[in-house]
Amino acid sequence: MSLSMPSRRLIRAVPALTAGPTTTMTTTTTSTSSSSSSSSSFSSSSSFPPSSRSLHTTPPNQWFWRKKSKPLDSPLDENLTGTKTARQTLINQLNAKIEGPAMFEDEVAPVQKKHQQQADELAARAEGAAAAAAAPRSKTGLSLAKEHLARALDPNPRARVRWERKVAVQQVRNGTNPFSREPRADVIARTERQHLSRSSWLPTSTKKLVHLARQIQGKTLTDAITQMRFSKKKMAQEVLYQLELARDEAIVSRGMGLGLKADVDSMLDHAMGIRETGGPAAADGASASKPAIEIHTKDGQWIKIDDPTRMYVAEAWVNRGPWRDKQVSYRARGRINLLLRPTASISIVLKEEKTRIREAAERAAKKLRQGPWVHLPDRPIYGQRQCYSW
Repeated sequence: MSLSMPSRRLIRAVPALTAGPTTTMTTTTTSTSSSSSSSSSFSSSSSFPPSSRSLHTTPPNQWFWRKKSKPLDSPLDENLTGTKTARQTLINQLNAKIEGPAMFEDEVAPVQKKHQQQADELAARAEGAAAAAAAPRSKTGLSLAKEHLARALDPNPRARVRWERKVAVQQVRNGTNPFSREPRADVIARTERQHLSRSSWLPTSTKKLVHLARQIQGKTLTDAITQMRFSKKKMAQEVLYQLELARDEAIVSRGMGLGLKADVDSMLDHAMGIRETGGPAAADGASASKPAIEIHTKDGQWIKIDDPTRMYVAEAWVNRGPWRDKQVSYRARGRINLLLRPTASISIVLKEEKTRIREAAERAAKKLRQGPWVHLPDRPIYGQRQCYSW
């Protein structure tokens, strides 16, 4: 076996290159004279003690087998024993921060609460925007969500509540003050009811529609409906529809035309078969009714009123609307006439008969206050002149 390596490395590796007790080694080097002398001395030396390793086996713990050790994560690794996992867990526990109650916790808590509230408000706004985007909308693009409609109908609830409280206090103050007197308009608004209904624009003129308005004015609602049902006018059917609509709205929204409470109770008792005394009702179902009231209207007519809650047409007037169409009529000599198609609407005011009874009583009282009519009243004459004015 011939080796080509420096003499120092060769001498360092001599103990590992021994073979057996009878094995002799001969080294041949041609590099320098010093290496040859070393090899001759090595060959002339005595045999080395036997080794259990063979000649071709790489000796252990050599310089080229050493691996670079990883740097320690913590200086505590040198002083700890046990498995790597146990040591790492203990080091993490020792290095963990020990957090106690903050010194300014009473000052920090309100700020954190405020930030949390702001975050909640932003989240609520985002949810509201998402709900608004998903809410149904009308043809014009307006939202039909219940919250949005309530906000549009009652934009300032606090102001409304303050106004209602103010009005209630004022009413109580006026009611408890012995020197105060309720205005006449307030008494009428509290004791009487009325309903205004206005139709849409009808394809007719005011000149034609005003005749129907004058025909139903002053009549009871039943008579007015009968007049329009049998009228030959084209717009009579539109007026009939408006009368029925006004009647239904007045009954539902204002509670008009429901009859007296005594009459309603008697009708219910008759339907249930009970008399006022509690016995069975008579076969004919006759009940004591109040006598009719006869009044003189301002038109000079005498009418009988048996139900003060009966509705009648108090007012009816006509309004002119926009032109619905324009047409050209060609005339002689190259001229044209512009034909405009008009529109009109009718407005109806329904009231109860108790209003007409009050008005008749006021007219009678006024007539009594005026006294009898005198042809030549006895009064002093002022501003007389000595000659005629003309």
